[in-house]
Amino acid sequence: MDSFRVDIVSAEESLFSGDAAFVLAPLAEGEAGFLPGHSPLLGRLKAGALHIHDTAGVEQAFYVSGGFVEVQPDHVIVLADSSQRAADIDEARALKAVQDAEEAVRERLGKVDYARAESELTEALARLRVARTFRGRARGLPPNRIA
Repeated sequence: MDSFRVDIVSAEESLFSGDAAFVLAPLAEGEAGFLPGHSPLLGRLKAGALHIHDTAGVEQAFYVSGGFVEVQPDHVIVLADSSQRAADIDEARALKAVQDAEEAVRERLGKVDYARAESELTEALARLRVARTFRGRARGLPPNRIA
């Protein structure tokens, strides 16, 4: 088995559906890579970059804010809280979201508000990191081509 089916869906849309040779996902416990034939797994996603390498070696990158990934030997399903193609992330907007979240963290005095503000900051930083990482890699394509 050289490939498996990958689907990325969120409440807003189905973002990707296709065959892949490798998937790298940001799990709560750390990054995990999946190849065709992988044993079944259900994992919790954290905010970060999800990488899909197709059978031609082209890499596609996505931002996921959290959710779950179900891995079967012939199929990977990503159920993201929200997701976005890395190439579609507006870096200036992502930076502004980080600055707004940092300000909210400084201003929040209550524990619940502080925890929410920290969570928003974590997600904003992850989105900005994905945008910057893949924008730079897209300019100098090797070693992986990015779609």
